[in-house]
Amino acid sequence: MKDLIWIFTCFLLIGIAWIFLWRWTYKDATNRGLNAKLWTLIVAFAPSGIGLLIYFLVARKQSFIKCVNCSNSIPADSRYCNKCGNTVTEIKIIEKRPTKHLIIGFIISFLLAIALFVGFVINNEDFEFKSGYSIFLVEVNTNSKWNISYYKSSAKFSRTIDKKDNQPSVINIDASCDEGQLYLKLTQNDVEELVDITNTNGTLKINLSKFKNGEIKLKLIDKDCKGVGLEANWE
Repeated sequence: MKDLIWIFTCFLLIGIAWIFLWRWTYKDATNRGLNAKLWTLIVAFAPSGIGLLIYFLVARKQSFIKCVNCSNSIPADSRYCNKCGNTVTEIKIIEKRPTKHLIIGFIISFLLAIALFVGFVINNEDFEFKSGYSIFLVEVNTNSKWNISYYKSSAKFSRTIDKKDNQPSVINIDASCDEGQLYLKLTQNDVEELVDITNTNGTLKINLSKFKNGEIKLKLIDKDCKGVGLEANWE
């Protein structure tokens, strides 16, 4: 429950940060005489921040003024209004709305979300990034099976199984590696078991009687391994 609160708060702060950014985009575009709705949609829905990048590189370099006759927004260097045809002899300045507080709100909310996420990772020992490189990696993950094979990997591999009514009672392991040492670590609260599965020479049965009903975490520990193959199943 505590983890869910951390994650929910983190996503809430990110959502608030984006709302600040979208409001800033709308007001900034309005101040510049741009199509505020269009640019806000571009910033909001273009993936990977591309919309925001385009807005800064393209839209914010444009300068507009108001036609004194029809109040249409026209480029600052125009000689005629493209709507009413009026000759531009006077400049009607577009009223500027304050936007600094919105960009500050975005920065603060975003930084708080990052700080909260970092705090969650530091305080949650069960949270891991499955990062790193893998060569010739194949992984199959189903309700009762966990198969992994790779030549070499620096990634972390883990999964959980749910023990209900004392089932499963046994995990069947068939594993090997050409070099290094390979271990399987089983964890449930304060109960841990570390099993050497470098070469099982057939099927190795791991008894789960010491573990209570609930989630059991399985973690593959690779000590400079090459040519790893793991087949694990349970019922």
